[in-house]
Amino acid sequence: MIRTTLWDDFKMYVLNSGNVLYKLLAINIAIFILFGLIWMLDHLFVSNLDLEDTIKALYVGFPSSPIAFLHRPWSIVTYQFVHEGFFHVFFNMMMLWVAGRIFREFLGDKKLLSVYLLGGAAGAVVFMIAMNAFPLFSAYNPYIIGASASAIAVLAAAATLVPNYTLFLILIGPVRLIYIMLFFFLIDLLSLAGGNAGGHFAHLGGAAFGFVYIKALQNGTDMGAWLTNFLGWFQNLFRPKANIKVNYRKPDSMKASLSKTGISQAQVDAILDKIAKSGYDSLNQREKDILFKASKDN
Repeated sequence: MIRTTLWDDFKMYVLNSGNVLYKLLAINIAIFILFGLIWMLDHLFVSNLDLEDTIKALYVGFPSSPIAFLHRPWSIVTYQFVHEGFFHVFFNMMMLWVAGRIFREFLGDKKLLSVYLLGGAAGAVVFMIAMNAFPLFSAYNPYIIGASASAIAVLAAAATLVPNYTLFLILIGPVRLIYIMLFFFLIDLLSLAGGNAGGHFAHLGGAAFGFVYIKALQNGTDMGAWLTNFLGWFQNLFRPKANIKVNYRKPDSMKASLSKTGISQAQVDAILDKIAKSGYDSLNQREKDILFKASKDN
């Protein structure tokens, strides 16, 4: 019986996995815990500094003021990973988990990351425009935090791509994905003048991006391709150059060697193609094991 520790599971499913959904969930939860620790220490030492709120308001939250945004442009990304309270992070992560699994099943990890980040950015832009355009909000200078716009962008994209995908909801039964998306859309639309108006505007911005992204993709345009290319280039800057030794062998002897391990040449070729397209880090643990066995026996 093989026993694994919590750290082993974390390395397998998050650190060493190419699963972007797991990574997004882990980052959001880790940052939530970090701010929880900051809050706890602040209160234990009765410092009255309100460090948690100060950091959120002045450094990582996305501001409604364009001038404030120019002083912290990174906030259009950082706000997507910061939450206020347990239920805030819980419901956002639940939506991301459900919608992200469906999206990833059809379009993969790279597009999931693009929709998450760009959907969150679109939500932030709509929030800023609304806060400065409508007289109702003229007396306010709020900021937003949370992955809501990002998660609902993924949900809207999945619902646009596969509207008839059916989920089984407790106490309700089977419901098509498009109806779940329409429910959230109507809730946000009817809440635009409420207490969390800024958040609801951001949700609608994220949902609109998810819808437009899929429609553009169906017409042959990947709106997130530039981001995928940039992130790949950035990642390669810090990736050590691999020293690959190539041994040429006769095809018959290679096939015979591979057959001993139960690994086919087609499996090896598919893995090598994946490395050529996405890099070694895109392999899951099973693919890495297959490649290791094949290289050892060859």
